[in-house]
Amino acid sequence: MNTRKLCIISFTLFLAITILPQLAQANDLKVSNVRLGPRDTNAKTLSVLFDLTWQNSWRNKINHDAAWLTVRLEDTAAGKEKTLCTLSSSGLNPSGVARGSNADMEIVVPGDKTGAFFRRSTNHATSDLTTTGAMLTVNYGACGFNENSQVLATVVAFEMVYVPQGAFYAGDHATSAAAFQRGGADNAPWPIISEAAINVTATSGNGYYYVSAGNPGETPSGSSFVIPASFPKGFNSFYMMKYEITEGQWVDFVNSLSPQARLRRDITDTAHKNSDAVISRNTIACSGSPLVCSTDRPFRAMTFLTWQDLAAFLDWSALRPMTELEYEKSARGPFLPVNGEYAWGSSKIVAATTITGIIEDGSELVSTPRANARYNGVALTGGDALNGAEYQQGPLRVGIFSTDSSDRFASGAGNYGAMDLSGNVKEWTVTVGNPSGLTYMAVHGDGILTSAAGYEGNANTLGWPGMSVDQLKGVVSSAGNGFRGGSWSSIAARLGVSDRMEAAATASDAASTYGGRGVRSAEGL
Repeated sequence: MNTRKLCIISFTLFLAITILPQLAQANDLKVSNVRLGPRDTNAKTLSVLFDLTWQNSWRNKINHDAAWLTVRLEDTAAGKEKTLCTLSSSGLNPSGVARGSNADMEIVVPGDKTGAFFRRSTNHATSDLTTTGAMLTVNYGACGFNENSQVLATVVAFEMVYVPQGAFYAGDHATSAAAFQRGGADNAPWPIISEAAINVTATSGNGYYYVSAGNPGETPSGSSFVIPASFPKGFNSFYMMKYEITEGQWVDFVNSLSPQARLRRDITDTAHKNSDAVISRNTIACSGSPLVCSTDRPFRAMTFLTWQDLAAFLDWSALRPMTELEYEKSARGPFLPVNGEYAWGSSKIVAATTITGIIEDGSELVSTPRANARYNGVALTGGDALNGAEYQQGPLRVGIFSTDSSDRFASGAGNYGAMDLSGNVKEWTVTVGNPSGLTYMAVHGDGILTSAAGYEGNANTLGWPGMSVDQLKGVVSSAGNGFRGGSWSSIAARLGVSDRMEAAATASDAASTYGGRGVRSAEGL
């Protein structure tokens, strides 16, 4: 993502800027031409206008893509961090929003009013989407600003895919390690038919039987426990980030925080990457006081994220963590499991080995025929790999396998269009495999992180795993989490949709394979 100052509106004392999440080939979503619109000093609301575009947008009777937008204000005189401001109204095309020039557009503002989904309003084959003069109206008074504030306005956008409500299967006939089974001697997968509580028992068949991978603290195989109704099981509809979090998105997130919070989210410190140099293709460097971070490859998948880091990013973005059941739903869809399948619905996989060109500027592709995954620690050739060993082992740019001519297999896409669900980076998910994970509730972040001394920059959303007993400290541990999908260094088996060898691996460290993405519930949307 890049940050650009676009204009100064002198009579309102407001500046407007925007964040561009990716270059076109990495994430086609762009926000531009941000400017300030009408201001109501009585209601203390301010309209923010902008243009919005992304490539390969679609809508059909099953699912669609969308853009999740939030608006942040920053008082430049006070030197405070950028603050997410809630919108003035909620619902479908509510007052205070405008779709702009594109008639095939609708805007949905959820009940918490932390942001808005922009999406097509009618079924449409895949094509580029553009609208100019779109508008969102925020309550600037409610987020601490007044008529004399000198403010930067920032629009943050994420490309999302819609996962519709419906039943699905978790598990693949025990072809994958520690996959969900119906019984100790019955390898049939779990049918997820509602969001009601699931009674996991040691039954011999027609039940829900837990198979453990033996991670420390993980529930043993055959244990009896309940997955509460409040735990998101993937039956209800939700939106998922189309791509894994990127270096560019992470840099813009960190640079938006208070000076104290930036230090806690500094992935170049001794608790993370421990270097400003390129390590396993991660190019982020941070320096100065206050700390300022930068990246040479904003489109590359983000790595070295702890659970606390991911939770902070998702809280800030008004999203939430995904569960391991939601992961399986988004990859497989409603179809019967294919034994040992990957996210693209096949047990066949082709490793990426060669990158086009001599520099990875966001337009690079993988030239390996029919390659659809980054895995197995293959040493890359071409592109940045020409610069030495630290560029040869690590993740690729997000969505690199998707082209105008690629099918689902060649693009490595999940059933609903999410990219890189198998390989590239391990994705943090909330597990059913230990009691801490089962406390998770589908509460969304509010865009505001904790400011408690010594804990600045932590997520503080109640109901998220790892929350301190002292709620002012926020999320302080990785209890209740694990990984799905495998990474650039994983063997092929770890990339399987139903492989659970690391689903309850509650790692407390950071590593060059750890990344993730967020989701948002779509009930009523």
